[in-house]
Amino acid sequence: MIRLANTNDLNASLSLIKACIIDMKEKGVEQWPDFYPNIEILQNDISKGNLFVAELKNEIIGIVALSPSFPKQYEAIPWKYKSKMANSIHRFAVSPKKKDPNLAKKLIYFVEDLSRKQGYDVIRLDTYSKNTIANKFYSKMGYKYAGDINQDHMPELYNCFEKRISLSSG
Repeated sequence: MIRLANTNDLNASLSLIKACIIDMKEKGVEQWPDFYPNIEILQNDISKGNLFVAELKNEIIGIVALSPSFPKQYEAIPWKYKSKMANSIHRFAVSPKKKDPNLAKKLIYFVEDLSRKQGYDVIRLDTYSKNTIANKFYSKMGYKYAGDINQDHMPELYNCFEKRISLSSG
């Protein structure tokens, strides 16, 4: 089940992120430093109604933030789709316990469907250029590379992706 997060989900969401950071480091995958995302960022996501959680047997096994707000760095990207109705994915994390091997896809389908229902026709996101697993995943999910940006908290570039999700796009 995927639902809107509430303040009761804060600690479990933060624990999931920490478990993901540890798991990624063990696999040599870079994405987030130890201090990001943090509790203040998750609190902000929850207060704005932007954080969603995936649950299995009352345990949070995935999270994703969905927001029409973009980092300032996105302004320099030559986006293919010049939509005024673009949504963005942030803080996407799936339990390293892998209770559901298709959970990442289910979360992406969920945010695409929700965005479509809310009138958005494009989704944008960024992921660390050194995170080859995430880069391949987004490409397989139909997201197209659009350019790259710098983020203050990591030394290498972040790859930006976008996907048209309007009903007419198939």
